[in-house]
Amino acid sequence: MRAMLRVLYAVVVVAGFAAPALAQGLGDLQMQKANRAAATVVKERMAKERPEDAKVLQAVEAADIVVVRGQYDRVEDVLRNLGIKHTVVNPHQVGSLNLNAKQLLVVDCPGNIPREGIEKIRKFVNAGGYLYTTDWALTNVVQQAFPGYVKFSGRATDNDVVEVEVKQADHNLLKHLTLARENPKWWLEASSYPIKVLDPQKVDVLITSKEMGKKYGEAPIAVHFRYGDGQVLHMASHFVLQQGQARTVSEKKKAKNYLAEDSDLKPETKEALEGKVELSDEVVAGDLGSAYSAQQVTSNIVIERKKDQRRIDGLYSKSLKAPASARPSPTTPAAQPVPQLGAGTRVKELERQGEQVKVRTMEGEEAWVPASSL
Repeated sequence: MRAMLRVLYAVVVVAGFAAPALAQGLGDLQMQKANRAAATVVKERMAKERPEDAKVLQAVEAADIVVVRGQYDRVEDVLRNLGIKHTVVNPHQVGSLNLNAKQLLVVDCPGNIPREGIEKIRKFVNAGGYLYTTDWALTNVVQQAFPGYVKFSGRATDNDVVEVEVKQADHNLLKHLTLARENPKWWLEASSYPIKVLDPQKVDVLITSKEMGKKYGEAPIAVHFRYGDGQVLHMASHFVLQQGQARTVSEKKKAKNYLAEDSDLKPETKEALEGKVELSDEVVAGDLGSAYSAQQVTSNIVIERKKDQRRIDGLYSKSLKAPASARPSPTTPAAQPVPQLGAGTRVKELERQGEQVKVRTMEGEEAWVPASSL
């Protein structure tokens, strides 16, 4: 399946909303309908039950979120369905991007990013950036940029669906993850990468699966860790669901009946959804519930990143009064050029030695400058 999907991608950069021509590339018709319906449920539920978060989501600008296009996942489609503005770039462009600590960077599977792009990502997260990756980006991005936290277990999955458990239900990233009081299901495409945690003291497992652990040796589905002033969230498998999720009798119930009769949505939310969710009979509860969970996590991440921008502003509260004659940090490779820091550059003070101050810019560059320049 993965090889066949390669032909669906055009080599373009898209600012704002993802181009409609790319939006229908993944998944059969049934799952495309389920994904669109899930987005409507996420937005209406948030508007009725979390209006402040809905306002935060509406305030997101295209520059706040950068999606690195992949071949096997399309988080940009999730964002488009949710009405969240974003920018899409190609993997080879990452090394030349002007990323800053207030942004969210999403890397779709497989995450085949050149070495200079990996170093850019490491600096970005260290400075305060938020990285969100899926499936094969575990080896291609996360392991490369942040060794010692998590890695691919070495045993890929079958084409499978597993029941998952939310370990930290009160975590901001996991708000309203399900539509009913049941454990959601997670689709694993053939050759998805199980996650092995290398440092349990630093890595939080947010979502786990006993079934995943029994079948493939590692239980984590979603892991989160902090690095420098930033953070990383990685999810096993993909966010654009491409095939049906239903296994049980309840999951095979028609989704439109499930929403009205079984879901934990508040009455005002159900009322608001009437006539807005197009669910044909072939879309079942399992399809809708799984698509909803994936999209809810994505919207939660965007909201938390937007709220966190205030913290980042506080970290970079100083600025250069005049262009600084910077010299490299001792850890900077000799061949690497020293960043030219102009007047007004916002910096975080890291260390002082006499009349010299080590600073870091919001782009992640570090250098020593005269204390008088701050």
